[in-house]
Amino acid sequence: MKVVSFEVKGQIAHFRRPDTTATHLTYPFMSITAAKGLIGAIIGVEDFQTNDQIGIQIMSPVRTISQQLSMFGKEDGKQFNRPTTIELIVSPHYRIFYAGEEYVDALAEKLKADHCTYHTYLGVAYALTKPFNVEVFTVNEAVLTTEMIDILSVVPTSIVEHIAFENEKQLCRAGGFLRYYQGERTFSHSLSFLYEKNGKPMTIQVKNDYKEDGFSFISYLGGYVCLI
Repeated sequence: MKVVSFEVKGQIAHFRRPDTTATHLTYPFMSITAAKGLIGAIIGVEDFQTNDQIGIQIMSPVRTISQQLSMFGKEDGKQFNRPTTIELIVSPHYRIFYAGEEYVDALAEKLKADHCTYHTYLGVAYALTKPFNVEVFTVNEAVLTTEMIDILSVVPTSIVEHIAFENEKQLCRAGGFLRYYQGERTFSHSLSFLYEKNGKPMTIQVKNDYKEDGFSFISYLGGYVCLI
């Protein structure tokens, strides 16, 4: 399969959880739907829907802070703007892998030309970013066995059979991620992910039936990346 990978980073990011109201909490890393939205902004497709797959590698330690911001709209400022508490990711850095049949070539063309159709940002408009370190390569889909493997990306917890715990690694679980975007701001299905807080590889065994849920793996730099 043909794969496009690139990196994005910034000073802050915010990928809002949909189940929060008064306090704007964030996912600990870029969600699959946010990554696909970023792809749509690059190639210029509004309300971007695709069956192509995404893999996300965390490249910097996951750190968050809480900050109060006053959100000003376009109306006259006649009423008091109450500060809103927002959780922000500090110094985020990700490598995004994009594979499939629909938009891979269009994405590769835009990134090679160093051009994006719309502004690219990390979840919110005040967290601007720009893709860099672009790679385009062809790789065969990996066929996994019952052996333990090193995973470079985040991986759904539903397909993890065993985990090798190591002293210097901090494995975490994050839930409530939306999986499919169905258009007009509607979503379906949810996922929970296993990730290493400092972006280090994780050693795991994957369940035999991982393909039944639509997941696949590719080999990359001595490890594996999970495509969702």
